Amino acid sequence: MITPSFRHRLGGFGDRLTPAALGLNPKAPDQGLTLIECLVAIVMVALVSGAIAPTMVLSVATRVHSQKSEQALALAQSEIDRVRVAVERGGYTVAQLPPVAVGVGDRNVAAVPAPTNLNAANGNNVANAVGVDVTGDGTNDFLVQRYRTAGQDANGVPVAFAMGVRVYDINAAGTLTTAPASLVMTSNENGRRTRPLAVLHTTIATSDQGDSLCNLSTYLNGGAAPANLPPVCAAPAAAPAPAPPTP
Repeated sequence: MITPSFRHRLGGFGDRLTPAALGLNPKAPDQGLTLIECLVAIVMVALVSGAIAPTMVLSVATRVHSQKSEQALALAQSEIDRVRVAVERGGYTVAQLPPVAVGVGDRNVAAVPAPTNLNAANGNNVANAVGVDVTGDGTNDFLVQRYRTAGQDANGVPVAFAMGVRVYDINAAGTLTTAPASLVMTSNENGRRTRPLAVLHTTIATSDQGDSLCNLSTYLNGGAAPANLPPVCAAPAAAPAPAPPTP
C-alpha cells in the first residue's frame, strides 16, 4: 500500500502512483482467500462428496451383483443343456443324471429343499451343492445344486423327468433358501449368502426312441396312460395263429 509519506518522497512521480492510476479499486479489500473462506470451501467439498459416495458404492455393488447373477444363470443353463444333450443322444445311464428328489412330483419340482451340504465332493445327493470354478483360477466361484424327479422310465432308464438347478454364491453360508436373490441395488451380500443367484427348472424327455411319444404322453398324464393315447402307442395286436398244415 502506498502511504502519503512514501508518495511525498517520490515527488511528482508519486502522484501518479495512485490506485486509480494503477487500475486498482481503492475500496476493494486485499486480494486472496481468508482462512474462513478456505474452511467453508473444504466443508462444501466434504458435503458434496458425502452425498455422492453412497450412490457410487451402491452402483459398484449392484454391478458386481449383476455380473455374478449373469455368470450363475449361464452356469445353470449349461448344466441343463449337458443333461438334455446326454438324454437326446441316448445311451446314457442314471449316473449321468441329477439325483432323484424322493417324494417330489413333476409338477412341484421347485419344492425341493435347499442344499445343506455345501462344497460337497460330488452331486450324487439332492442335499449336496458342488463347488464350480468358472474363471479357471483354481478357486471355486459358485455352489451348484442339481436335482430331478423320478419321472417316466423305460426298462429302468428315465426317459422323461423334471429337472432343476440352483446356483449359489461360493460364500453362501447358514440356512439357505430357495427363493432367488433380488437384483435391486444393494450394498451388502446378505441376499447372496442365503439365496440362490440363479434358479432354472425344465422338463427333459428323450426323442430318439420309437416309443418316445408314448412315454411323454404317459409322463404328462402323471405316470398313467391317458385315455386318448395315440394309436401308435396301443399294444400290438396278437400275431395270427399259424394255418394248419395242408394234408
